[in-house]
Amino acid sequence: MLAQLLNHLNVWFEGLPDRLRPRRHAIWLGVVLLTLVIAGGGYWVKFDMTLDAYFQDDDPMKQNLDRFRMIFGSDESSYVIYRAKDGDIFSDASLRAVRGIQEDLQQYRLKLESGASHPLDHIADVQTLLNASYMEATEDALIARKFIGDRFPQTEAERDSLRKAAQEHPDYPLLYLSEDSQYGGIIIRTDFGTHLKPKAEEDSTTATAVEGSTTDDYGFGSEEDTLLDLSGTKIEVVHVGRTEGLPEFQATEMEEYVSFAEALYEILNKPEYTKHLEYHPVGMAEIMHFMMDMMMTELGFIAVGSILLILLTLALLFRSFSGMVWPALLVVITTLWVIGGVGWTGMEMSSMVSILVYVILAVGVADAVHILSGYLFFRNQGEAHERALRSTFRKSGLACLLTSITTSIGLTALLFVPIVPIQTFGLFASIGVLLALGFTIFLLPLMLDLWSPFSKKRAASVVQGGKPHVVQRVLRLVEPLSHRYPWTVTLVFSVMGAVLLVGAFRIHVDSNLVNIIKEGASLRTTYELVDRVMSGTNNMQILINANQTDALRDPEMLKAMADLQRHLEEIYPHLVTRTHSLVDITKDSFRALNEGRQEMYHLPEDPAVLGNTLFMFNNANPKDRRRVVTDDYAMGQISVSLRNAGSHEYSQVIAAVEAWATQRFAPLQTNYPDLEVGVTGTLALMMKLTDYISWSQIKSFGLALVVISVLLLLVFGSVRAGLVALFPNLFPILSIFGLMGWLGIPLDTDTLLVAPITIGIAVDDTIHFLTHYRTEVVQHGDLKRAVIQSFRETGQAITFTSIILSLGFLIFLFSSHNGLSNFGVMSAVAFFVAVLTDLFLLPSLCLLTGLRFGQEPEPVRAGHTSEPTV
Repeated sequence: MLAQLLNHLNVWFEGLPDRLRPRRHAIWLGVVLLTLVIAGGGYWVKFDMTLDAYFQDDDPMKQNLDRFRMIFGSDESSYVIYRAKDGDIFSDASLRAVRGIQEDLQQYRLKLESGASHPLDHIADVQTLLNASYMEATEDALIARKFIGDRFPQTEAERDSLRKAAQEHPDYPLLYLSEDSQYGGIIIRTDFGTHLKPKAEEDSTTATAVEGSTTDDYGFGSEEDTLLDLSGTKIEVVHVGRTEGLPEFQATEMEEYVSFAEALYEILNKPEYTKHLEYHPVGMAEIMHFMMDMMMTELGFIAVGSILLILLTLALLFRSFSGMVWPALLVVITTLWVIGGVGWTGMEMSSMVSILVYVILAVGVADAVHILSGYLFFRNQGEAHERALRSTFRKSGLACLLTSITTSIGLTALLFVPIVPIQTFGLFASIGVLLALGFTIFLLPLMLDLWSPFSKKRAASVVQGGKPHVVQRVLRLVEPLSHRYPWTVTLVFSVMGAVLLVGAFRIHVDSNLVNIIKEGASLRTTYELVDRVMSGTNNMQILINANQTDALRDPEMLKAMADLQRHLEEIYPHLVTRTHSLVDITKDSFRALNEGRQEMYHLPEDPAVLGNTLFMFNNANPKDRRRVVTDDYAMGQISVSLRNAGSHEYSQVIAAVEAWATQRFAPLQTNYPDLEVGVTGTLALMMKLTDYISWSQIKSFGLALVVISVLLLLVFGSVRAGLVALFPNLFPILSIFGLMGWLGIPLDTDTLLVAPITIGIAVDDTIHFLTHYRTEVVQHGDLKRAVIQSFRETGQAITFTSIILSLGFLIFLFSSHNGLSNFGVMSAVAFFVAVLTDLFLLPSLCLLTGLRFGQEPEPVRAGHTSEPTV
């Protein structure tokens, strides 16, 4: 029954060009009109390359971060380090420049009309050496004054005294100034990620209260008493007369980060400031600005270069201008439909949009090349135009259909990955594959009717017995390997597979937002500088939730927190540069209350003295207190400054820290049975992403492999055929992972996509070969003849496809994005390996297994076969 269905499909495809020809005008008109309408959706395409975009709203890790943001505000900030051009950050010129920047950032709204919005509205606080909190005590009070304020030093002695005081302060070094005082720091705290989603009208009062609090007081209402109920799995903000659950925060738009960074740069680059200071800003906004700039400029250049290279390769391989134009036009139409569809659906795209375009390019070119190559093959056999089209579609139409279905299934498997941008990519890439098939099947025959790559000159050359294409001549030279030495070929691939398998076990998941930028790029250089001279470029938050009022007034609780901070600084000195919590505030306040003596910089042992110290600090500086502990002292946080590292190392550190904290805080469980200690924040969210990547790679690839294997088994009606087709499809994937393991290239969100794309292209070539092989076996029953004829009919198309796609994807080498660069290189390698396996390993396996599609296998005997006439 299945065989009959396949035969009916072959007949249907054979007659398709003739059925399309009378309807060509209606088809062209419909395609043009629909393309104009659908492509218009591209205007509304939105990009989101933020970390939040990779998670579902109901993801537990994201919800934990939302809880943190609701209580302590955003954990995202911009950190600007500066170097004084006169060599002294305490000089009058340097301090005045810093004051000007600080005032511009704090008072920018004075130049705006009332109610006007501005990108810098995301600023929650700006701190520098000028306004950093400095604790002093009077006879009966604790005072938090500005460290410098408007009292600029006038003499060298005053500057030295001020420098010494800053260097000896426990919180200033590596934050506001480097150890050698060559660099200073400006901390710009933001409210990114803390704006509530719009609510119904009846909830507007509560929404305004919570959202408004995030800009100035980090989640603590100043006009009404707020009680934090932390007893359950949900954190509830309880106001008088109403209870609200965990609020839903709006995802920060890519444009918000970019606009914020541009507004910041506009201030920093004022001539009156650049005359005295040299800047090095870091932060999420700065990364997003760099990525957007790269995507709009560099990727555009790479895309154009890649397309031109592919067009040139098409022209050279097909030796025809039409052989270049028609595949390119099919890819352009498909891309317009897919990108337009993204815009019309309102879904957001990440940096993977560039990879999406290249998937469409790969599949569209592959389909068109197989049809064009088959068409030229039959024209070279002396067939007329119409007859060659019918022969091509009879031989390749079904193969194109099957390859598109299998590739689409492989990409659809990405929908099971719990990462939103990858799901979006999988959905629209799958749609793009099917659209490319549709346009190839229904438009390419009409295109060839208009303009054929088989010119009159080439026709005359065929009649006169002209030379075949150079690729055909090369294939004829290596053709014997496909049928004379099946055991040798299989053994070579087996040895290579064993070596690659060892390398595959060495691969690890590792993401690094900074190291994905190539060395020498301005932003990466800036991050490396900040890591080297200041407190690092990353932050980790440790949340201590006692679920009990006044728990963080307990000396034992603060001692445990102090031990955790000390543990971090001693065990991970290469990563941890500083820690900050209520412990540090308490120590500094206690020292100030004791005449500023350094030996008094410790936690008070007496609970009454501790309570009084905390009370006096809260009166002096409630804003800083609220950044580290809630009003009821039930929950606090430890902020950990880190140097940049990969997610692989961070994940190990986080797991070890949580295990150590669980053990250290265990004795406190007696008094605080609901005590919870855990790591949260953007960094923890990124670590969760790496975990998703590792498991999603296994799940999506495994699912795609199973589905494709079952489909191959059903299509060819043989378990043996399914197994024979499986190994050539696995080998390119094994090659990629093996090489990545041996070369130390980590698996990240970009290289993750190599597997489904590679298996899609590999299956494409495998199905084309086996479809031709099956036809020859059914017609002639001679296995070696079937291998040779299939090699000659499909070898050129398979080789053309691999050459074109490999060169097209190698253009990613010029990207400043290491992830995209690795993706391009690994994809090119995969395409090259795929052509080797399909031209040599697959024929060898067909012969060794005696593959006859339901017929009894016969042993292969050298010299007992009839060569096909070509």
